[in-house]
Amino acid sequence: MDYNALKTEIETGPLSTTLAPMVLAGNDGGIADALNAETITVKGKVDTAYIRQYLMLVDMLIAIETAQTPTCIAVKRAMDIFPVFDLSDPTILWKFTQMLDGLVADMLVPAFTVEHKGTILSMADKMISRAEHVFGQSVSVTDIAMSLRNDDGSPK
Repeated sequence: MDYNALKTEIETGPLSTTLAPMVLAGNDGGIADALNAETITVKGKVDTAYIRQYLMLVDMLIAIETAQTPTCIAVKRAMDIFPVFDLSDPTILWKFTQMLDGLVADMLVPAFTVEHKGTILSMADKMISRAEHVFGQSVSVTDIAMSLRNDDGSPK
């Protein structure tokens, strides 16, 4: 752990106003809890099986799989080729979103709406903490103490 970077995050990051009273009180556990709270939504992976299940439950899978429009053919092929869509990859997210936009616009699948697109995209949402976002891992109470205090316990 880069303790200088952690100290900077505590003092100047987006949570600094929330963390300031905890710093003054020496509440290292509270600081760690706040930094480790999963409050940031990021894109992750979504299994094609879940997309197919959703489309089946909303009565659109068969329409998409049997329609002969370029969009429906592309969506069907993509679901056949990709067992998982990693929407954390900007290129995959862009193309996947483009395919869903095509389904919204496709007149042969009139029931597919912007809300369905949002539901499918949200299947890849996952929550992470500020610590994971900045440092790629959680922070411990010891990390907080090491970043804010010298060995003798005095503030850095």
